[in-house]
Amino acid sequence: MSADEVPAIAPWGKWDKAALQGIFGLGAFLAALTLISGVIGIVSELVAGQYLLTLPVSQPLPAGADTGPATIVEGTLDTATVMVSDLSAATAALITAGSVVMVLSNLLVSIALLYLAWRLLRREPFIRSLTWTFVATGGVLLVGSVVGQTLIQIANVQAMSELGSEFDGSGIWVAMLQIDGAPLALGFTLMLVGAAFEYAQKLSAETRGLV
Repeated sequence: MSADEVPAIAPWGKWDKAALQGIFGLGAFLAALTLISGVIGIVSELVAGQYLLTLPVSQPLPAGADTGPATIVEGTLDTATVMVSDLSAATAALITAGSVVMVLSNLLVSIALLYLAWRLLRREPFIRSLTWTFVATGGVLLVGSVVGQTLIQIANVQAMSELGSEFDGSGIWVAMLQIDGAPLALGFTLMLVGAAFEYAQKLSAETRGLV
């Protein structure tokens, strides 16, 4: 018996099956939305030559930030979202490459979850292909997130330089790399899910041997 020739679990009840079908449909919709919105966003930026960037800053809060009864003791603005045009070809290419990597990484996660829902609908959750799907997806998400975010952050620094910042403390922009840890945590989680499927598969095989 091959790794994927595992007997199906007991039939789903009507409501359980309906719920899984709903999850599968929602997952398919989110996967399509991720792909379409990502492609539209990237193409729109390329066509318009305008790029939406979130850049690090270090500026004091405006004077009117505490006009109510409460008083701000201290605080600064640390990011600014700006639409930038007339970037160099190299900076624009880095932004586009980073965006493509991030969209593909997110799409891969959606596809992996769709595959899980499909296998559950077929009552085949304990198979080797699910293990490798989630381990590989988690690994790709880890690498893709680091690569994509790094490309975008490098592009941000170049964009700030092209906006006129000297990074000597006299300007508004601050040269720093900011990596979002959420995709990295999700990547580790997916790899753990893959390991859990591997354990469940072995446990299922041992249980069948006792019956």
